[in-house]
Amino acid sequence: MTTRSADVVVVGGGVNGASIAMHLARMGAGRVLILEKGHLASGASGRSVAMVRQHYLHPVLVRMAVEAGAVFRNFADAVGGDPRFQQTGRLLLFAEHDADAARANVAMNRDEGANIRLVSLAEAAEIAPALDLDGVAVAAYEPDAGHADPLAATYAFADRARDYGAEIVTGCPVRAIATSGGRVIGVETDAGLVETDAVVAVTGPWVNQLAAPLGETLPVSPIRVQMVVLRRPPSLESFSPIVMDHISGTYLRVNAGSTTLAGAMFEQDLSEVVDPDDYGLNADHDTIVSFWDRASRRVPGFASTTPLGGYGSLYDLTPDGNPILDASASVKGLYYATGFSGHGFKLSPVVGRMMAELVLTGDSAGHPIHPFRASRFAEDDPLGAEHPYKGPLHQ
Repeated sequence: MTTRSADVVVVGGGVNGASIAMHLARMGAGRVLILEKGHLASGASGRSVAMVRQHYLHPVLVRMAVEAGAVFRNFADAVGGDPRFQQTGRLLLFAEHDADAARANVAMNRDEGANIRLVSLAEAAEIAPALDLDGVAVAAYEPDAGHADPLAATYAFADRARDYGAEIVTGCPVRAIATSGGRVIGVETDAGLVETDAVVAVTGPWVNQLAAPLGETLPVSPIRVQMVVLRRPPSLESFSPIVMDHISGTYLRVNAGSTTLAGAMFEQDLSEVVDPDDYGLNADHDTIVSFWDRASRRVPGFASTTPLGGYGSLYDLTPDGNPILDASASVKGLYYATGFSGHGFKLSPVVGRMMAELVLTGDSAGHPIHPFRASRFAEDDPLGAEHPYKGPLHQ
């Protein structure tokens, strides 16, 4: 390692770590250093579905997502580089038991600036003719939604961070955060101590490996999630919009070539707590069959396809399914950006700025950061929805 000291050390080279480092360097934080134990985006970021959407169930998150979506759609000017964003639109389907909540949430989203609208079932059928709309009571459509390439986005943020003077060191695990007198003095790595008085831990499901030795345990669970890859048959060659089926708890997103990714969002699909250093990287047989069946019931054409397997990834899940963006309660100079619960990629352009502002000024100017404090759980003040949906855990 050539750098032995830095003004700010960002631990974790995923999409949010890279975004935070870029914003810190751009805002004049001095010597900014990313330390990543693997390669950039080698953790959850690289296995993200990388959807970009605006529909959320809390006004603060909606406003953040609206801004982040605008960045992805104008990435070359806003950041630089190409995240390979594809605007496909996103169709949300709800059963009668979620109908009132869907209407209320769409109205709130529109009030907060999101480009989303309720659509009739006839219009939903025009947007995605391949769908079987049986059981659907309410549908909503986000025309600006789409997906990007998580590696391309991470590397774009990292490249801009370097342009602003940041240094990135990969293959360098951080073993501990060094403190003295209740404040950060550095980080311990395999290459020795890096002196610093500010550390941003962006380590996702690994966060408590650094926090626990300091006497802090964040309510973040490492959860294994699975994605299944389905080959699209000729009848579905033009099937492109993202579909969020809140009835079956399944979502579909077109993938490279002639394939589609199928994922799930019910509680039973997000309940496998794992060791983040030792979890199944391939989808289980039963999961492949289940997701294929759920996808085929909503899009009958998938019954005539071939599943191509799938893969496992990680969520850093909090009790309310929303991130922790906060300064440590007990160690001065330590900051956490973790617990993204599957929302990290789409919010990364905004989270980067919010965390940089928190480090440099003690607060976030663009969006309130207080709702994301770690203490909200102990205070029984989770970042909840006024109108939650009854099935999905991942909202």
